[in-house]
Amino acid sequence: MMVIPPTIGVILILLGIVLFIADLHAVSHGLLTAGGIVTLLAGGLALLGAGVPYSGVLLGVLVVVSMLMGGVLFGVLGSLRSLRGKSAITGKEGMIGEVGTVRSPVGVESTGWIFVHGERWRAVLAFAPEETDPRDSEPMIGVGSKVTVLGFGDGGVVQVVPVQGDFPSRSLYSKD
Repeated sequence: MMVIPPTIGVILILLGIVLFIADLHAVSHGLLTAGGIVTLLAGGLALLGAGVPYSGVLLGVLVVVSMLMGGVLFGVLGSLRSLRGKSAITGKEGMIGEVGTVRSPVGVESTGWIFVHGERWRAVLAFAPEETDPRDSEPMIGVGSKVTVLGFGDGGVVQVVPVQGDFPSRSLYSKD
């Protein structure tokens, strides 16, 4: 009968822990976690076969720990996989594409205030619309108009554009 040295069992246990940690950072669909469970159990069996004192208790602890870690990691990885590809719903990233209401006039050069996501934000026009008359001093979006958030500029200023079909400000869209 061949006796496996105890160092092999310890190495297998450490390798199992490394595989658990690696599965948190790599996209392996749980294969690394399954490998971690197998190597933890193999390491425990190697220590049991090597005649290490209290190896039966150690094997029992390793079985429980590997099953708990495997269950938790499979749950965490499943949750992370379900969140991939979904757009952000909080913070600045969650505001991009949202429609807000102008509370004070917003221009390309002058900041105004908009109300979006239940908060007031300083805002500027992201760019001057093509319909702007070059004789006007500055294109402005008037109070009450709807705007769409495109992004954020310096200092957290929201960059907006008017919602298509919402043209209440004469200085922005008038042709006279």
